[in-house]
Order: sequence, then structure tokens, then C-alpha cells
Amino acid sequence: MKKIVVLSLIFMLIVCMMGRVYAAFSCEVNMEASKTQVSKNDEFTVDVKIANIQSERGVISFGGTLEYDKDSLTLVKMEGQNGWETPSHGSAFNEENGKIAIDRSGVGKNNETIFRMTFQVKEANKSNLVVSLKDMVIADGTVPFKINSISQNIMLVAESSKPIPDAGTDNKKPNNSTNQDSSTSNKNHNTGTSSNSNLGKNTTTNTMSKNINTVKNIDGNTTVKKGVLPKAGTTNGMIIIGISLMTLAAGIFFLKMKRNKAS
Repeated sequence: MKKIVVLSLIFMLIVCMMGRVYAAFSCEVNMEASKTQVSKNDEFTVDVKIANIQSERGVISFGGTLEYDKDSLTLVKMEGQNGWETPSHGSAFNEENGKIAIDRSGVGKNNETIFRMTFQVKEANKSNLVVSLKDMVIADGTVPFKINSISQNIMLVAESSKPIPDAGTDNKKPNNSTNQDSSTSNKNHNTGTSSNSNLGKNTTTNTMSKNINTVKNIDGNTTVKKGVLPKAGTTNGMIIIGISLMTLAAGIFFLKMKRNKAS
């Protein structure tokens, strides 16, 4: 009777110890993609990462099933990271059913990448491409820890088309400064007395009834509008004739006065 009690106590102690070990070991596994939006022929990577490891020993092995749309994606390669074995074809990775079974060169407790997968986008009609790992088992050398599944969504987008510039875009730039300066120059020169330095000698001429508008263009040339030019020397000739008549009248008056005194 005593032996039965002792054996029962030993068995219960073992069960309790195993329960404590199982409860103590846990971790998190997730995926991280280099791109979440891809186009045809694009390559992108998906890292499988482990974090928040709760184990006195540390993790030593990993297993799971890889699933992805083989009509849309090509698995280019897989690479082990941070001391983890590479899931090579035929040994640690079965390409037909997607089974992966790898171990680590030594136990690890750090947050790290377990392995990296490189995919290339093929012709596909689907807009949402999913890469997932299912039925994962992580072990620390004692009791395995199970995770049902993790996944990463990848959006397939159309290649962006470059806009074609309109013909003659460069010629459509407004030449505001030249046109504005030209109109301002014309406006200043055609109002009242000309402000152009080259027209200083024409101030008197511009105030006459038959005005000649002179405009200096942007290039420095002077454009003269058609009109009737005053005859050169007309004013001076009239003055000379007037003076001559006054002189003749004064001479006649002087001769008459002299004859009257003589008589």
C-alpha cells in the first residue's frame, strides 16, 4: 500500500513538473514583407521572425507548412538567418507539400529572423496574394509550442503609366515680362509729351496740331508713325519777312519826316 502511494506521488510530481515546463515555454512568430504592393515581375522578400521567447533554454527547432499562390508567385529562394538552417529543397523543405523542418546551430532567446523567402510576381489575375505558414511547431528541446497559422497579404497593382507631355508645352510659357514691358513702353510714349530721351528735341513739334507719335521699341529701334511733317524753316522765314517789312516801313517814315523838315 505504501509503494502505491509513493508511486502515485512521484507520478503526480512528474506531471506537475511537465505542466510547469509546458506553461513556461511560449513565443511569437510573425511575417514581415519588404513590399506590400507589387507589380508584375517585381521581387520582394518575406521574413519569418520569432519574438518574445519565454523559455529557460531557448528555441532550437522550427517546423511548419508554407502556402502561397503558385500561379501568381515564384519562390526564388529561401535563406536561413541568425544561425538557423536554410530550408533547402529536398532536405529541410519539401516543395510539393510545403513542409519545412529546420533547426538552429544553438539555442536562442533573442528576437530574430528565422529565415527569409524571396518571391517574384508572375502573370496573375488575383489582386490579393497571400503567403502563409500553417501548423507551426517550435521546440526548446523539451516540450514543443504550437502555432496554428500566420500570413502576409501582398497587393498586386498595375504598373503606373508615365504621363505623356502635351506637344509644345515648352512653347506655351507666357512671355509676360516682354509683352508687359512693351505695352508699358508704348503707353508712356504715346501720351502727351514724349518721355523718350531720344525725342527731347521733338517736344515743340509734338505739341503742334499735326502731331507725330514716336515710339521706342524694346530692341532700341525707333518707329515713327506716318503723318505730315512740318516744313523745315517755315516759322523762321515768316519772322524774317516781318522784320524786313517793319524795317522798310520805318525807312519810308524816316524819309518823309526828313522832307517835311527841309520844306
